[in-house]
Amino acid sequence: MMFIQYIFTMDDGKVLDYKVEFERNRERILDNSLYPAWTQLDFHQCPNCPLKTDEYSHCPVAIDAHEIVLGFTEILSCNEVDIRVITPEREYFKRTDAQTGLRALIGFVMASSACPISSQMRGMAYYHLPFATLDETVFRVTSSYLLHQYYVCKKGGKFDLEFEGLKQRFKEMQTLNFHFLERIRAACEADSNLNVLATLFTISSMLSLSLDRHLKEIEHLFD
Repeated sequence: MMFIQYIFTMDDGKVLDYKVEFERNRERILDNSLYPAWTQLDFHQCPNCPLKTDEYSHCPVAIDAHEIVLGFTEILSCNEVDIRVITPEREYFKRTDAQTGLRALIGFVMASSACPISSQMRGMAYYHLPFATLDETVFRVTSSYLLHQYYVCKKGGKFDLEFEGLKQRFKEMQTLNFHFLERIRAACEADSNLNVLATLFTISSMLSLSLDRHLKEIEHLFD
């Protein structure tokens, strides 16, 4: 069973340990009393969300992320922490600010969730890379998209060599991240969770508007 585990160790000895399975099957209709109100689907629902409230009671991403969000309500994003990431193949370690680790963890949760929009990054989540730089993200997301286009072409579809679909995907993610941030605002008291979603929003915005420029910057690797 594929999973990742993020262990955050604070300087005061506090430890936050999250083990997240890649496959997370949930019922479409859940008991409202078991989850915070901000996880309900109609609470700041993304305008581009294709899910219907009569078929789904809760936002898939919010359900998957709510325990992580609540764990970080008292942790400031600027705090230096030790972060250990365990995957089935290897382990990673980095001492960095809490926001960096939280961004990587939330990114995995979003991409591996049942959300029809964020799950388009599911392939990248399966080969999760913690603490990825922007250049690494560009390399991985474009490579993943081209592989997806290969499968589309094999099934008789048109190969999108201009990345138009990928740019549209980032626009969709930009909308999702912005409105998901509104959910988080209702749940947090400290700034970590707000900052991490704001950062995700910024990355989606940059890649949707300037993907061609970022690709030009790594072109020298293929000369």
